[in-house]
Amino acid sequence: MDQNLNIIIAFAAGIISFLSPCILPVIPSYLSFIGGVSYNELVDKKTSKWGIFLKSLIFVAGFSLVFTAMGVIFSSVGFAFSGASRIINMVAGSIVIVLGLNYMFNFIKILNIEKKLQLGKRPPGAVGPMLLGMAFAAGWTPCIGPILASILFLAGISGQGLEGAALLAIYSAGLGVPFILAGLFFSSYQNRMKKLSRHLYKIKIASGILLVAIGILIFFGSLARLNTLFFAMADNLNVWAGENPAGPRIMFFTIFLFFSIVLIFFYIRRVRRMKVQNGFDKKTSVYPARLILIVIFFSVSILTLSGTLDIPKLIANWLTFQGI
Repeated sequence: MDQNLNIIIAFAAGIISFLSPCILPVIPSYLSFIGGVSYNELVDKKTSKWGIFLKSLIFVAGFSLVFTAMGVIFSSVGFAFSGASRIINMVAGSIVIVLGLNYMFNFIKILNIEKKLQLGKRPPGAVGPMLLGMAFAAGWTPCIGPILASILFLAGISGQGLEGAALLAIYSAGLGVPFILAGLFFSSYQNRMKKLSRHLYKIKIASGILLVAIGILIFFGSLARLNTLFFAMADNLNVWAGENPAGPRIMFFTIFLFFSIVLIFFYIRRVRRMKVQNGFDKKTSVYPARLILIVIFFSVSILTLSGTLDIPKLIANWLTFQGI
């Protein structure tokens, strides 16, 4: 099994879980309950940002502990049946495919039953956020359940306790990092959430498709075969760069320049739209994060063309590493 690919899948699954329709909208409630403050205090920044950060960190540690323990259990079960790996792949893959389809179309109604441990009053100190995090992990809601289950099956197929624990820890990081950032930058999170809320159904469908794709790969045992593809891509890129050094440089220069132009186009369009709505206002007309991203893409394109930055070699090395 390609461990590095599993790491990417696990982290991406954690982020997708955070963006799921049943998690994203309730993040403010969790932050308010964890921090022991009201929603208005969060919005008006009348509470310590670092206090919320620390309690969010403990909350994430709580559900990470439960998820990691699940990873150890599932991988141990997989080890016990390691002699029938082909059958396990087919069964696990079929289940993940069904979960992915149900995630999109909701035809197995019994999976809509939520199992949440309700805490009527938050215990004081660090115990409160920790228990709430563990309660959060124990509640396999219809949204997070299928995604988490797919990572648990990956852990089970690995048949190694340490690898299973690592996968669920990485999944927890994918789910936990956005949660912590939401606590640190709550006002920005609120603005982003309003925009994302219009696309929750699209995110749900895309997530379901991803689950089905993972299930198909598990069913056919194809995740491990991607090693060969990664090695071949790295080898072809190295051979091309050796025979024609300018070719790969021009290709990656064109790719990064294209993205730079696209980013500039959308940046200008947004600035114009905001000026029409709000008039000229530096706070609403300048977006530092977008400008920095444009500068990074444009700089990489120029450095790649000049040969100062050897992007083809970096990508070839990354592909080779993925196949280890």
